[in-house]
Amino acid sequence: MSVPYKPEEILGYKADNERRVREAAQRGDVFVDGMPLKVTMELTADCNLFCRMCEFPAPREEGRKKGYELDMRTELFDVLAPQVFPHALMVNLTVVGEPMMVPYLDRVLEQARDWNTKIEFITNGMLLDQAMIERVGPQTAAMIISFDAGTRRTFNRIRIGADFDVITRNMLLFERWRKALPEGAFRPALHMNVTLMRENVEELPVLVRVASLLGVDRVNCAWMIAFNEKIADSSCFRHKALANACLRRAHAAAAEAGVDLVTPAEIPGVSEEEISAVEVREPVLPSGPLPHLQAMLAGGAAPEIIAMPANAEESFHALGANIPVAGDAELLRELNGETLQMERAFGSPLQQSAEERRLQGQVAAAGSPLPTLGVGIPAEPSCEGGRYTCKFLWNELFVSLTGDVAPCCIQGRPVVGNVHKEPLSLIWNGPMMQEMRKGLIEGNPVPCCKDCNYNTQLGQGDYREDTFFIELDRKL
Repeated sequence: MSVPYKPEEILGYKADNERRVREAAQRGDVFVDGMPLKVTMELTADCNLFCRMCEFPAPREEGRKKGYELDMRTELFDVLAPQVFPHALMVNLTVVGEPMMVPYLDRVLEQARDWNTKIEFITNGMLLDQAMIERVGPQTAAMIISFDAGTRRTFNRIRIGADFDVITRNMLLFERWRKALPEGAFRPALHMNVTLMRENVEELPVLVRVASLLGVDRVNCAWMIAFNEKIADSSCFRHKALANACLRRAHAAAAEAGVDLVTPAEIPGVSEEEISAVEVREPVLPSGPLPHLQAMLAGGAAPEIIAMPANAEESFHALGANIPVAGDAELLRELNGETLQMERAFGSPLQQSAEERRLQGQVAAAGSPLPTLGVGIPAEPSCEGGRYTCKFLWNELFVSLTGDVAPCCIQGRPVVGNVHKEPLSLIWNGPMMQEMRKGLIEGNPVPCCKDCNYNTQLGQGDYREDTFFIELDRKL
């Protein structure tokens, strides 16, 4: 072990830090007497897929051509790691990239092992073969697979470059691996994250049954955010009755299958008559949802599968799949290099408002350094009584490829500091973080918190449709 502490000392230290963070959150303190329990470090913005609902593939490819760095430099990681791993219970390795593609992944795993920190992998699952499972599994807190359909045809057309059969096989391999862990060992979670859109919402009940067969612990769903007009008609907010009917069917399927299903609140403005009248066309699957895994599900060996992902022509491209195509190049040329690198491919999906820029400009180091203290159950104030809540401000931080720090990765979040200029401990309780916490507690949140879909998807506050239809200003 390369750290100067015994494992029991590290565990005791982290337990005390966790207690103080949670108590501060429960009290609604604006100054948190402890360090964040979870940190997202954007170690890579690279990815092996072109998902139709993602705005990053085209800018990423343009950035690649221009030689922009797609990974956090190892020098920055080496600066950041001792400020994160000794304190955090859990880290996440990327937001818009594929964590299995981090070039110095073994270095990250070593830090996690030495400091008893678990890693949350949010992955597309294509690279999660048996060798990768054995490599990352011991340090995994949760393996969260981005999974956006219940059938291979729809899945492959949404997640260009991925193959439903390969990913479900890999998920079952992971389930087998964790079930074989010795009694008393930490057992990582296995989750699915689902982006709900018109093309897949009718398959949500089938997806739930897929999750049940694969041993998935939880299925987490969120409404798709349409980032341009090409993809706007895929938003469930343009198919409200259908979306609500599918949510209800999915919850019935989850109750029957014993699956923990977390969905956003139903979309308002739809009558019971409209929901009852809508026609829901669930896929008919006479051989079941996973015919390629029948032998494996019965205890047999994992099958060899040749990946056959859809190509651009087979995708939902006509409905707006976000892949580089003729016409996109002109739009991309309008972006200057700095904006492309900092705001599009590797950071903010939504430009900040003038007010948010003003607040960001006020950020400065303040106070004396916090004590160097240091798994991931969110610590947050209650939202009872109409108060806003947040799973990030009292619990998490986000650090971009270039060292910019934000409270979260939600669209429009402000930058509250940079680790090149000040330590994470000062940023965590800096003036902007305290102002944001104070605004939530007092019911007067700063703009990005006021419009955040985290609260509305929980059923707290009203949906604002303009936060699900984002018109990007490509000439900033």
